Amino acid sequence: MLRKPTMPHRCRVPRPVRMHIFGLAAVCAALLAACTGATDTQPPQAEPPGETNPDPPAEQPVEEPAHDPGPAAADQLAETWAAFQTAWLEQAAVDNPDPSAFDSLAVDPDAVVETLIVQRGESRLVTTGTELWPRFDIDGDRAEVVDCAIIEQHPDGQPDSLATVTIGWEATAIATDDGWRIQQARQSGLFCIDEELNDQLLAAYRDFRAAKDAAWDPPDPDHPDLERTMAGEQLEFIRELLAEHQRDGIVIRDPAPTDNAVVFDVGIGTATVSDCTEQVEEYGAFDLDSGERLDELIAPVEPGRLDAQSVELRRGDDGLWRVVDQAASRDTNCIVGSTRYEVS
Repeated sequence: MLRKPTMPHRCRVPRPVRMHIFGLAAVCAALLAACTGATDTQPPQAEPPGETNPDPPAEQPVEEPAHDPGPAAADQLAETWAAFQTAWLEQAAVDNPDPSAFDSLAVDPDAVVETLIVQRGESRLVTTGTELWPRFDIDGDRAEVVDCAIIEQHPDGQPDSLATVTIGWEATAIATDDGWRIQQARQSGLFCIDEELNDQLLAAYRDFRAAKDAAWDPPDPDHPDLERTMAGEQLEFIRELLAEHQRDGIVIRDPAPTDNAVVFDVGIGTATVSDCTEQVEEYGAFDLDSGERLDELIAPVEPGRLDAQSVELRRGDDGLWRVVDQAASRDTNCIVGSTRYEVS
């Protein structure tokens, strides 16, 4: 069975606990009040002969900072979580899941299989690709896991019915002498997207828009930001159009905000970002030399006009997301900020 696990993750560990000094401050305040409360009619009494000053109070022990698990603990937990996910998907596709597949991964393998059987129901899905986006909150020998896995699956015996889904996970883990073990794990829902991935995709879309604006004012088909934000036929199309506009002295300006962009679809290394924006009057085509509007190319914007746009993105070998296709509709009834994904 093909597996393509990639595990971008962030580990959130507790900050060192600050030393508690409230008790010491209260003692000092009480002593200070006793000293300032003395009057002239009540002079301090002399020490009896032969007595010595009592020993000063012992120093309060300093509370040690909380254990910082460091990056090694997160890496080890990531390995355990990835192996747990692989075992889960393999056992979910067979008629009789085997608890021994989780012997080195879970605290209670039998309980894991019971949960698996309940959650999968009657379906037998074969997984052909997986991408995990776990985040770990580690506190000493315990941890919480939140993940939104991207999974390519098809029903058993129907390889042509391949579909990509996102599945949310919530789990707890404990550290043992033999490494991390998953204590509890459950699927928390569909149509999720990891916060880090969501930010990457929206940033790639905004960089794409910014690159077009920079390359068109003035038109420059060799602008360096084009290759950084676009690829494939999209890059070729934009360069050809820019060369034409460079020859004819045409500037295109599209300064509409991108704050409403959302991730509409996501796969392993692919995604779609959609945008619905109230267009601004500065949008249009202009003559490079005179600055006059070229309304025959782009009509003036009417107040309140909504424009829809969607871009397809692909992740390159260098890890950067680039736009590979684009579609736009002017003067539509799109819904601002509409999305089916929930950021986790």
